[in-house]
Amino acid sequence: MRRHHLNNGRKRFGFIFCCLGLMLLGVFLRLGWLQIVRADSLKRMSESQLTADLVQKHPRGRIVDRDGEELAVSIMTGSLYVDPEGMVDGAEVAKKYPQRNVRRVAADLLAPVLKQDANKLYATFTGGGRFVWLKRTMEPKEVEDVRKLIKDNKLPGLHFLEESKRYYTKKRAAAQILGFIGTDDVGLSGLEYQLNDVLKGKDTKYSLMVDAAGQQILGSLLKDEEQNGQKRQEKLPTVYLTLDSKMQYVLEDAMDDAIQRTKAKGAAAIIMDPYTGEILGMASRPTFDPNHFGDFSADSWNNRAISMIYEPGSVFKPIVGCMGLTEGVITPDTIIQDNGSIRIADRVIHNWDGEGMGPVPFSTVIKFSINTGMVQLGMELGARRMIDYAKRFGFGSPTGIDLPGEEHGILYRAQDMYEPDIATMAIGQGIAVTPLQELRAICAIANGGELLKPYIVKKIVAPDGTIIKGGQKEVVRNVITPQVAAQMRAMMEKVVSEGGGKTAAIKGYRIAGKTGTAEKLAEGGGYAAGQYIASFVGFVPADKPRYAMLVMLDTPQGAFYGSQVSAPIFRDTLQQILVAKGIQPADSEGLPSFEEMHAMGAKENVKTKPTPQIQLLPNGKVKLPDFKGIDMRLAAELLQQGRLRLKPYGSGHAYQQRPPAGVEVDEGATVEIWFN
Repeated sequence: MRRHHLNNGRKRFGFIFCCLGLMLLGVFLRLGWLQIVRADSLKRMSESQLTADLVQKHPRGRIVDRDGEELAVSIMTGSLYVDPEGMVDGAEVAKKYPQRNVRRVAADLLAPVLKQDANKLYATFTGGGRFVWLKRTMEPKEVEDVRKLIKDNKLPGLHFLEESKRYYTKKRAAAQILGFIGTDDVGLSGLEYQLNDVLKGKDTKYSLMVDAAGQQILGSLLKDEEQNGQKRQEKLPTVYLTLDSKMQYVLEDAMDDAIQRTKAKGAAAIIMDPYTGEILGMASRPTFDPNHFGDFSADSWNNRAISMIYEPGSVFKPIVGCMGLTEGVITPDTIIQDNGSIRIADRVIHNWDGEGMGPVPFSTVIKFSINTGMVQLGMELGARRMIDYAKRFGFGSPTGIDLPGEEHGILYRAQDMYEPDIATMAIGQGIAVTPLQELRAICAIANGGELLKPYIVKKIVAPDGTIIKGGQKEVVRNVITPQVAAQMRAMMEKVVSEGGGKTAAIKGYRIAGKTGTAEKLAEGGGYAAGQYIASFVGFVPADKPRYAMLVMLDTPQGAFYGSQVSAPIFRDTLQQILVAKGIQPADSEGLPSFEEMHAMGAKENVKTKPTPQIQLLPNGKVKLPDFKGIDMRLAAELLQQGRLRLKPYGSGHAYQQRPPAGVEVDEGATVEIWFN
């Protein structure tokens, strides 16, 4: 019996020993599982519960003009965030204010300072979580006010992080060029987008050790190369642009005035150094303030100087003329018969005034923008040669300027062109260009034949003064000979001194240029009725150009010819620039100072008789204005607006007309005007 009990005891002991052994084995296996297999994941879980990861932003690099004048700068400012679960009063405050709802108090106090709704703030404070942004990149005064409010009212759970805030010092000036950044310090448009990797500083990551209440307990530990909690104020490169702030100011002012006077839907203007390709000024309308870009329509963010495509009209004629001169098809003295209109296949193309000048030299075709002469030249050149030359002049492909959003334009394939297509391309229709493409092509005439790559970033300079990257003149190809360029410059100079571009003349200076008025392309194809693109392109001085400029107005109201609305902008803008830059006139006759011109302009605006306006009546008739005092060219342009014909007598300025002013006439009627 005793032996039986002894055996049972041994069995029980063995069983218990095995159980204990299995339990110990299980413990060791569990420890191995936790400390070896799941070590990394448990470590991450622990860190996530004990730490809060934050990112320290650094100021973006500066953008300045060619002389170092600041256009875009950054400062470090506070961004406010809340830890909703940490919005609990401490023991001392809770004892003093036992009934206080700290979240409600904080919402009511912060709402007027942050300009936010108090109830929405309260919902954020009661919504849980450990991190919610309240307002990013606040103004320094706002930060100061909120810090004081938090301190005075002992509001827990509200904290600041330093972030970079961008300021555009000239407000709307060069807005589309500079672009803007988003709340995460990422460039979203313009150079801010194009050069984001250069301008944006490297983010610094922090880990804050916190307790169960979210309060910091061990200080800030950096995850990257920084040690001991030292904040690094990283120095970044400075981007120098080719822009001249003074020129840009004059150009922006001219564009504002043009939009106000013409009520145009949009506009673009560019000033370029024809020998280097540097962009000295570029403006687009409508525009915006990049400091508050969200307050403006997305359409205003577009840089029309590089993104708008349109049929250039007569400003394309000097390019076609260079084709003919290069191919030996014409010379400046080649006689061309102008009958006022010309039939090509099933299409009849008229001169702008419907009149013919008979046999004239080709130089006169350019001077007076004679469509029939250009059509004859185009038909002689043929589709293949015209398209090949257009490509050589850079049409149909981007210029390569260091700005985002540049369009290609539209160019036919030679094999797809019929005779009417060739004819219309010769007068600047059937081809679509950007303002920058057109100006670059004209610059090739101005500089003696070199097609240049335009650029707007002059250099990028490291903090130690080292030039990281430098913009420089880049010749894409030679498109015409210096002789052909000189011939066309001479013809374009006569456009301003004797022809249709007289409104671009600057007293004392030799100006070369070309006006253009083209029907506007409709969105669904064809042309938009009664909508035009008015432009002027030219350079000064004509013999040794310093500046080339293009002005384009999209759908001006009332007067719409390039000679009426665009050429005067060219004249007034460059006149101010020439005087301000001290560029002497060609003759001995001096020019007024910068300040005197402003005074003169204001005086002229008061005393000058307004330009007569053609009135198109609902009954289909046209009401005649008083033409007295205007020249023949302007009279003809006004009559063309009403689809009327001019029968002139004499030359000079109008002093008599028949029918008289105020009479209603039918479309197509002839108006007789006497000039002396």
